[in-house]
Amino acid sequence: MKRKLPNLLIGCALMGAFVTHAQTRYQDDIFTEAQIEVTKDVTYGINFNEYAPSSIGGPQLLPLMCDIYKPSSTVDFATNRPVVIYFHTGSFLPKGLVSPMGDRTDSAAVEICTRFAQKGYVAISASYRVGWLANSTNLDLRRGTNLLAVYKSIQDAKAAVRYVRKTVAEDSNPHGVSGNDIILVGQGSGGYTVLAYATVDKYAEVANLSKFQYDASGPGLYGDPVNAGDPYIDTSIVGDWDGYGAAVTLTGNTTPLGLPEIDTNATGRNFINHPGYSDDVSMVLNLGGALGDSTWLEAGDVPMASTHCRFDFFAPYYEGMVQVPVGMQFFPVVEVAGSHTVIRLANALGNNALSVQANLQDPISVQARNNQYNLGNQENILTFNIAPPDPNLPFQVNSNPWDFWDPNDPNSANETNPNIKAQSMAYIDTVMNFFSARIFVELAASIGLDEHKTNATHFKAFPNPTNALVNIEAKEGAIQLVEVVDITGAKVMESYEESDKALIDLSHLPNGIYMLQVTGDSGKSTLKVVKR
Repeated sequence: MKRKLPNLLIGCALMGAFVTHAQTRYQDDIFTEAQIEVTKDVTYGINFNEYAPSSIGGPQLLPLMCDIYKPSSTVDFATNRPVVIYFHTGSFLPKGLVSPMGDRTDSAAVEICTRFAQKGYVAISASYRVGWLANSTNLDLRRGTNLLAVYKSIQDAKAAVRYVRKTVAEDSNPHGVSGNDIILVGQGSGGYTVLAYATVDKYAEVANLSKFQYDASGPGLYGDPVNAGDPYIDTSIVGDWDGYGAAVTLTGNTTPLGLPEIDTNATGRNFINHPGYSDDVSMVLNLGGALGDSTWLEAGDVPMASTHCRFDFFAPYYEGMVQVPVGMQFFPVVEVAGSHTVIRLANALGNNALSVQANLQDPISVQARNNQYNLGNQENILTFNIAPPDPNLPFQVNSNPWDFWDPNDPNSANETNPNIKAQSMAYIDTVMNFFSARIFVELAASIGLDEHKTNATHFKAFPNPTNALVNIEAKEGAIQLVEVVDITGAKVMESYEESDKALIDLSHLPNGIYMLQVTGDSGKSTLKVVKR
């Protein structure tokens, strides 16, 4: 049975179901927990980790692992399921170093991935490279290695997305996914990862801002000499944000772990995973993370939604300094844009046009828009108003209320959350309802889902994003009419067709988000296309 939070605990959102309707795949739980199967310890890539412990041989290539959750093949015969990839919390530090959380098997990660699988998705809980100099007294080392940790996690996340598409193209689609619709979900540090994934697309964004440059000359992050003003990120060493370039040089030997050995005298520290496959995603969802800089956001970035605790001491809700706890000491790292700022800007840029226009009226959506801390009544931000019990101890606040863990873990003393499983499960209920409604809106546009019938996939559009041409294909019958509408709702072009395929040329239109309203023999659907 689902748990419900009393209003005094969340102060902003009622627990509850959506408006009563028949069970709908991807929105409701249509499978039981017992019907979910998990494939554990799947390797989705490898890459270099300079923080690999000496107990396993020190810095070297390490596997990137994930666990895959999906409805059992005995109860679900779908072969084109959307994918949710979940990235865990942990302050980009190894699990067990300062916290009982920090890998793909965290309780919240397991619970949320199971819930997505119960709705019919294939859910993947992915680990990524962690490690940075969190308690260094040298600001350049503390801030620079933190930025590098986020940067490498983006590369790993893109490897995971390309891995999914590779399994469809080369491995006979063992997980029964479409490969077209991939949604990223990040919690805590994983939230930083997915927001950066959605927005970082040029070197200037991580090189030109002064907060991402060395304050002083001396040895850099990799031991090489640097000057004040040099960027922390050197793509000749770590590769670009997509995970290309700066390829490692292999010696031809293998490590004790059975992986290729790299030549540490060579410059490159990046292993290129699954080249040639797209790493585009449909949407990103953030639980308590933030964005490295608000200037990263641009029109045409993918839709995003966030949930955040207003009084989170460690990651700002509006904007402010990231605080990282190590041994109950708090180390300021860098100023960032918080969830509310990110969503407000994404809404204003038109990136969330579909969910804004949907004006969802379920109780959680209504409460979220009307929260007193949600300035401007923004869509796509769910705020929890959990104040610290003692204003003099602002870090003692339930900033990640969806987490619960083994109370016997020796690192439990470092956690300030109550660790009440029933309460955490109730928060997860609320978050899942909030996110599921928004994913459903995006999926309805991108793969032609009818509002009430999840199998009404009449048309598909590709490539997406595009720089000019869009192919539209009908699964049944002919296409009759394609109308192109911009984010203001204005029709900017139309094309009359009498075929099961259509080619639409958007080259004369400005870059941005467009809705293709397609009418055909099998019905009518709206497809979202991004022109870049």
